[in-house]
Amino acid sequence: MLKRIALQMKDTIWVRPFFYCMFSLFAAIIVIYIDVRFNDYLNKHIPSYLLTSVDLAHIILGTISAALVTMTTITFSTIMVVLTTYTSQFSPRILKGFLTKASTMRVLGVFLGGFIYSILSLLFMRNSTIDNDVISATVGVLVAFICLGFFAYFIHNVATSIQVSNLINELAHDTLKTVQRESDALKDYKNRTYDKEFTSPKGYSKVLEVTGKKFGYIQLIDYPSLYNLALKKDCVIELNQYIGHYVTKESKLVTIFHNSDDIELVIDDYITIGDERTAVQDVEFGLIKMVEIALRAISPGINDPNTAIDCIRFLRTPLTEAVRNRAEYIVFYDENDKCRLIKKQESTEQLLYTTFYQISHYGRQDISILIAILDTLLHVGRNSDHKIKIEMKKFTEYIIGKFDYSLLDDLDLKKVKSMQAAIEKVLGGKAGEG
Repeated sequence: MLKRIALQMKDTIWVRPFFYCMFSLFAAIIVIYIDVRFNDYLNKHIPSYLLTSVDLAHIILGTISAALVTMTTITFSTIMVVLTTYTSQFSPRILKGFLTKASTMRVLGVFLGGFIYSILSLLFMRNSTIDNDVISATVGVLVAFICLGFFAYFIHNVATSIQVSNLINELAHDTLKTVQRESDALKDYKNRTYDKEFTSPKGYSKVLEVTGKKFGYIQLIDYPSLYNLALKKDCVIELNQYIGHYVTKESKLVTIFHNSDDIELVIDDYITIGDERTAVQDVEFGLIKMVEIALRAISPGINDPNTAIDCIRFLRTPLTEAVRNRAEYIVFYDENDKCRLIKKQESTEQLLYTTFYQISHYGRQDISILIAILDTLLHVGRNSDHKIKIEMKKFTEYIIGKFDYSLLDDLDLKKVKSMQAAIEKVLGGKAGEG
């Protein structure tokens, strides 16, 4: 449960700025307390050039707070420009990734924290309570320099974030992290994979079907807690939906096979349903975000096939890792080799289809798109086992059949046939007819 909450917190926008604001609040209280209670100690042991009068501190802190408000406004305006660029040039699904990016939230948090420090120091700094010089203004100047450094860092970060090559590379790495997170979770449990539908467990007299309480996309599933529940209740839990599925209140989410009379499952404690998909556990969604950039690039309004080709090339590594040892069902067993948890996930065919069916449709008259897709499929097949090679061969025939060969010149056909020959050599058999 705690691990699931931690994953949700990673996608929460306000967490990092809130932390910096609270830190600045406590810092302001501590500095003011030092100025009020330890004023004599400061004047004796701190160099005079680090201390200022209360009136001068008012001027310095007032100037800093006004400047920080301006910098924060500029930062928000820059973020809006970036969001507009992301929406028009790339994909609206990528907006949340930029907003929740650690660097973006850190900069906003530092600016807001600096403003809170300055304004609180002004509020509590009064001539009636402080007789001698204070150190609050010096700390405020230090905070201003820190904010200035973060502002320069933010400008650099924005300049690199809107470069499409950096964005595609970042999405590929995020998808790889999702695949690795999924793979690491399986290592902790004894499990087996099945390509066909797993038959219902035997030896249980009762079946409980659990539906959801809301509609939306399945964002997170707490597999460890479900497994431990199955151990505790001596039952088998089957997940009927997988991460990324859109479900309604009538959708069957979980089926429990049991012999007990006190089986209860509060579904919201184990499965998170939200308004949009997230890439925390959803491998397919990570691939879709890269695909959407490619689709936008080959649209008539933008007409940038080279960006689409880059997207297709960057799909190689995460797609290779995602289909490796992939099966439609993963079954978790206990120490006595007894089935406890049945997990459903996208098959290799479904993952390939979701990744390429739109690109092959909208780019079916562009030879460069065809070559890029075939090259990516060839790479995935070359670095996969025999079972995946069979799936890649069937899917390659589907992709080749989608393209309009009547528009290809002789040189284009020669290039396609050369690619087909390479695919046949790696995957075996014929990879479609030109």
